[in-house]
Amino acid sequence: MDKNLKKQQEIYDRSWRSSLKSGKEEHGNLQTNLEFLEQTNLLQTNYKILEVGCGIGNIVFELTKQGHDIIGRDISSEAIAHGQKKYPDINIEVQPAEELNFGDEAFDIVLSFDLFEHVVQIDKHISEVFRVLRPGGYYMFQTPNKYSNIIFETLQTRTLQWRNYHPSLHSPGQLKRRLSGHGFDVRFVKMNPVNKFTIKKFKKLGPLGNIFKYINFCRLPLALQTNLYIIAEKTRQ
Repeated sequence: MDKNLKKQQEIYDRSWRSSLKSGKEEHGNLQTNLEFLEQTNLLQTNYKILEVGCGIGNIVFELTKQGHDIIGRDISSEAIAHGQKKYPDINIEVQPAEELNFGDEAFDIVLSFDLFEHVVQIDKHISEVFRVLRPGGYYMFQTPNKYSNIIFETLQTRTLQWRNYHPSLHSPGQLKRRLSGHGFDVRFVKMNPVNKFTIKKFKKLGPLGNIFKYINFCRLPLALQTNLYIIAEKTRQ
């Protein structure tokens, strides 16, 4: 791991250490992420699946229970150590998203949730995902929508500090162009993320946040989605 990735690891180790100390084990919307995977109907039990940025391994655990052949990797040694204790029967290890230590065409599906926006060397990450996917394989992931996330984070923190921890935010158009340039065919899936997790998050905006629990985001244009759910198929060798 190079020095820049080592520095990132230290940042996310501190973040996870603080979160776990306060009892927070999930950094993303687990319920909606699992609903997305179910809705796509693309996961087969004979497929080899990799989740990049797996955190403590909640999704790896859930999919393993369903009979899927899945492993997880995350840059944070704190998250992985906690997950290995909580879920001793799953395969999760420390590994950055930009350096996937696997052979070419090793997986049918690569997953990531709340990872893409954090990766500084985003083209290197996409190239690695492309390399480890078999022809016709899928990179299925979720990332905040640049349009809505900038507004939310700026209102919440009253600063522009989101640029430090979200260096790779993308709009739908930017995301499609970037992935297409790496040989992926891209389509978006609209999901309604409103549940206990997001309602608690929206409350940070004050009275304005109460509005969001009445919105069905599946009916809104792609540009107004809070999060982008993507199915990127490897179509080019």
